[in-house]
Order: sequence, then C-alpha cells, then structure tokens
Amino acid sequence: MVSSVLENKFVRFLIVGGIATLIQYSALIWTVERWHWNAVLASSFGYVLSASANYLLNYYFTFRSDNQHGVAAIRFAIVAGAGFALNALLMELLAVMLHFPYVLAQVLATVGTLIWNYWANSKWSFGRRALQSGSDAQRRTV
Repeated sequence: MVSSVLENKFVRFLIVGGIATLIQYSALIWTVERWHWNAVLASSFGYVLSASANYLLNYYFTFRSDNQHGVAAIRFAIVAGAGFALNALLMELLAVMLHFPYVLAQVLATVGTLIWNYWANSKWSFGRRALQSGSDAQRRTV
C-alpha cells in the first residue's frame, strides 16, 4: 500500500515539501526566538536553506527527473526565486502589515508558495514535455 501511495507524484511532492517546511520553520523559529530576527528576514533565510534539500529531493524522488541538472537546476532556481519573493511578500503583508502572529503568517505563506511551486516545478523545472519542447524549439532555430 505504501508503495502505491508513493507512486502519486503529488504525494511525493507533499513529503518533500514537509521536509523542506520543517527546515524552513526550524530556521524561522530559531532565528526569531534566539537571535531576535525580523520574521520576514528569518522566513526568507529559512526558505533559502530549504531550497537545496527541496531541489535534490524533488529531482530524484518527486519528479524522478531524467533532465540534465544544468537545465533543471536553473529552472528550479527561477521558480524558487519567484517562490522566495512570494513568501517574503506574504510574510510582509501578514506578519508586518496585518500583525498576524509570525508562525500563522508563515503557514498561510506556505500554502501560497506550495501551490506555485508544485505547478511551476511539475510543468517547467522537472517536466519532461517542458524540456523536450524547449529542445525542439532550439532545434528549429538552429
């Protein structure tokens, strides 16, 4: 049964996201509570830390990509950069401007970035069709 559940790409994405979220939240709470960092900065720091683990786990486990790392890593970095900006924007809005507790603000920001990251990574960073169509386009221009 576990094997059949793990065949679902979205389930694997959620597992990897859970690990990345644990990394980000640990960094967030540690830096806010111990080092008294601003919640937006702390969340952004955690996002960057979790991105490396997220890339490797998504490449090998979630999407089981056979794309070259050079292409997939660049695309993942672009998606992660947009997710980073979305996360920081949501944290600024929720924690700073609307005065939500920083952990609740992070939970809501995580939902927003989860949707963006899954869609963009499955369609563009690690998707087979996306990279094949990109290479087809390159062949047509040569």
